[in-house]
Amino acid sequence: MLKVLIVEDDRNVAALVRHLLEEEGFVSSFSVDIEGAWGSLSGEPPDAAIIDLGLLGGESGWDLIERMRKDQKFSNLPVVILTASPPDEVVERARALNCEYLGKPFSAPALLDRLQLAVRAAGRAPGQRTEHVVLMLGEYRVEGEVYVPVELTRFSDAWEAVVRDPREFLPVTNAKLFSADGQMLVNAAFIQVRKKDVRAAFTAEASRALEA
Repeated sequence: MLKVLIVEDDRNVAALVRHLLEEEGFVSSFSVDIEGAWGSLSGEPPDAAIIDLGLLGGESGWDLIERMRKDQKFSNLPVVILTASPPDEVVERARALNCEYLGKPFSAPALLDRLQLAVRAAGRAPGQRTEHVVLMLGEYRVEGEVYVPVELTRFSDAWEAVVRDPREFLPVTNAKLFSADGQMLVNAAFIQVRKKDVRAAFTAEASRALEA
């Protein structure tokens, strides 16, 4: 279950974002300023963050993001910026800090879309491609897209490279989680799968062939 830190000084907006995320199955935490946000990051690091640029006490979300990018633990954390500023005041700086941005007011689909894009960007390194896979997790099955090295065309080699990557969790986008009897339990823009829980991995094409 993906954990998202919300850094927003408007409690009404924060409550709305939390509601939208929790409706999609995310777990969220909330801070109104940089000090509180950094405490949340350091205590129980989230999987992604949604950060407003205007915070309490005249603080700027940019300062928090720049501090995060200088810390190895958070240098690649997926971030979505919320802002009422015109795009031309945000886009270049957001790109330089490897962030997605979303203008206020925003819709639920737009927020989830930006969050998905941020997670994809964080999980994808140069020279990677998407592979539609089926992951067996004991009594559960996950279907979705993962990133694998583009030069490894044989799936067994590509999956071995994914497993060797030191990150504990694997982002899966356009993900569906099924029970042992085939009932779909989750249909999400993305989820994170603990690699050590994966008992077997197949391409979606190979999985369909096995079921035929």
